[in-house]
Amino acid sequence: MKSFNTAKFAGPLFLLAMMLLAAIPASAQTTDFAGEWSMRCTEDFVARCGGGEQLGDYLGIPLNAAGRMRAETSDVAEWGLPEFQCRPHPSPYQWRAQGNMRITKEVNPVSREITAYHVAWLRSLDRPIYMDGRPHPPAYAPHTWSGFSTGVFDGDTLVITTTHMKQGYLKDNDVPLSDQATMMEYWTRHDNIMTIVEIVNDPIYLEEPYILSSNYEIEPHTQLEFFPCTVIEENVSTKVPHYLPGKNPYLNDWLKQYGVPEEPARKGGADIMYPEYRLKMKKSGN
Repeated sequence: MKSFNTAKFAGPLFLLAMMLLAAIPASAQTTDFAGEWSMRCTEDFVARCGGGEQLGDYLGIPLNAAGRMRAETSDVAEWGLPEFQCRPHPSPYQWRAQGNMRITKEVNPVSREITAYHVAWLRSLDRPIYMDGRPHPPAYAPHTWSGFSTGVFDGDTLVITTTHMKQGYLKDNDVPLSDQATMMEYWTRHDNIMTIVEIVNDPIYLEEPYILSSNYEIEPHTQLEFFPCTVIEENVSTKVPHYLPGKNPYLNDWLKQYGVPEEPARKGGADIMYPEYRLKMKKSGN
């Protein structure tokens, strides 16, 4: 009786196996971000959970001259104007705003691929993040509060590019954001903790990119609250609150509270963000 020669068929069988494996679509490496998330005040506690940003505190933000003038001449009382009371927060500020956050995913019913994530905060509109490879619209396309966002996975990290945002603010003390700004986001999840790193570029108001991070924790026992915003007449005057350059009397009130020298606080610019600036302060006697 002849023995079966396995070596004779090893090559063809190996090629057939490789062809079958190649025909099976490889599943993309993803992280599940869907769920209800609660904000964790691990950074900027005063700003996020302690009542809001201090007026005049622009430390850590690389504002250029135009950005600083815009910030110092604004009056946060403008938030009481009817047209501003219910405006959604811009996307770069949403992560630092108070309240919880919800992420849902949109899935193709046939391929089961994620085609979009949808993010909602307490004071926001639905923000879609498209995962289907569509391009960003041309420069003349309409801008929105959330902007136009596309995402792609880099390993387990979701990388998001956002353009076409309306003019708004980086902080609630009226640090400005122009409609030419763009934002990169990096979402990572470690167990129940989600970290979001933002890199905001704004050629109008920033000298260099503004980088910050925020943390959220998954919270399965909660639901995103309803935001019952109602427009009323809050201000005595209907004029837009503002100050002329150099006339805002409240910009330095926070300095004594935190022991911050006036010179770097008023100077602004990107160089005050780096450790080397302390040497300049020592040389100048501040």
